[in-house]
Amino acid sequence: MFGSMLVNVVINVGRISDDLCASSGCQEARSLLPWLSSVALLVVTLALCRLFGPVFVTPAVDSWLVPAPVDRNRLLRSRLAATVAIAFAGCALLAAGTAVLGGFGVGVVGAFAALTALLATAAVAFAAVGQASRGLAARVLTWLLLLALALSLLALAVDRAPLLTAPSRLSPGWWAALAIALLLAVGLPVLAFRALGRLHRRDLAPGGSLAPGLSGALATLDLALLYDVLLAHRWHRHDSVRPRRGGPAGLAALVWDDLVRVRRTPQQLVLLAGGVVVPYAAEASGAGRVTVLIAALVGFLAVLPMLSALRLVTRTPGLARMLPFPTASVRHATVVVPGALAILFGIACGPALDRSLELPLPAGMFCGVAVGLSALASAVRWVTGRPPDYNRPLVSTPAGGVPTNLYGSIVRGFDILLLTTAPLLLSPTATGAEFSAFLSLAVLAYLTGRK
Repeated sequence: MFGSMLVNVVINVGRISDDLCASSGCQEARSLLPWLSSVALLVVTLALCRLFGPVFVTPAVDSWLVPAPVDRNRLLRSRLAATVAIAFAGCALLAAGTAVLGGFGVGVVGAFAALTALLATAAVAFAAVGQASRGLAARVLTWLLLLALALSLLALAVDRAPLLTAPSRLSPGWWAALAIALLLAVGLPVLAFRALGRLHRRDLAPGGSLAPGLSGALATLDLALLYDVLLAHRWHRHDSVRPRRGGPAGLAALVWDDLVRVRRTPQQLVLLAGGVVVPYAAEASGAGRVTVLIAALVGFLAVLPMLSALRLVTRTPGLARMLPFPTASVRHATVVVPGALAILFGIACGPALDRSLELPLPAGMFCGVAVGLSALASAVRWVTGRPPDYNRPLVSTPAGGVPTNLYGSIVRGFDILLLTTAPLLLSPTATGAEFSAFLSLAVLAYLTGRK
């Protein structure tokens, strides 16, 4: 029932877009939407493969069967096949939905979905082939696809994107692309299945230990715990780092640690800088006031990985009490570097906001500062979230007793995002930006100062 409702909604939105999408920017964005979505699906597929394996075993299998002197091909073949099947089905459904929104013909929708699914299958197999070498090839391919995606959005932002005609029937080029994708989807899995015997325990164990932690965090709907699991998994697989001696004393030492952490993971800065392109592309597509919401959401997602120090002192109160400073001062110090980067992100988005809200450039830059503060407040709300409290009165459900604050954790962070951007959406003026910045600062003061 829900599937049929979703399909009906997608089809109706695609039909409405034929009439409402009249501007040149909107038509360019709509013509590129299926192709950009296909590249984004491949990026997500490769990222998940790098995170889990893509071939992994459970902790029990890792303890009993993997160390045994037996052939691992029969043990791992079904696991790789399951990963390939999930990637094929998921990417095919999502690609079909974006093709409908892009105005493709009925036959072309199926061909586009098959093309994306076959490429996703090839991507999973490519990641499996390079899994024994710590996934270096998959990492390079992921960043190349991200670069292509960023360049496409940049071309859309500067009005240099091509206006593609939505195909209504299959041409010889489609058949050639499908043949190449089928060749990759058959050849690479064959190589991947042959390479399963070269996988070692260090290649299979991390993904298997990560899966139970993620399932437990998702079962309790505790997204902050999910962040902890991913953070621990990442640094567990990280090689030894070179220690950095020296630096300032006092609270400035915590700020210095954040600077060192950013230097060790420069890809976070690359993603933050690349996210600036998204609001400009949204403004060029005719998003209007929604550009404010898009910019704040992109900033929220980009700043979130930089708040690991704040999450650490929040989830470990004993560690914060060991420091010779008040807890609120410790939290303030851990927000300095992410806050500065969030404000710089907002200022970089200022010209896009000034055009979308039809404001003078100084007012648009101040709106950018308000957007940066909104993204920071939302991210701080997300990482400082408290776990479900089972000491409170429970709500009776078919799954058993559920704490009252369990379901609210799903919208944690996004609620502050909507609250702090609402003044700009309702009143796109400098006064609305001032009120939005005031709300963000008030939320930050409360979240970092509470016990």
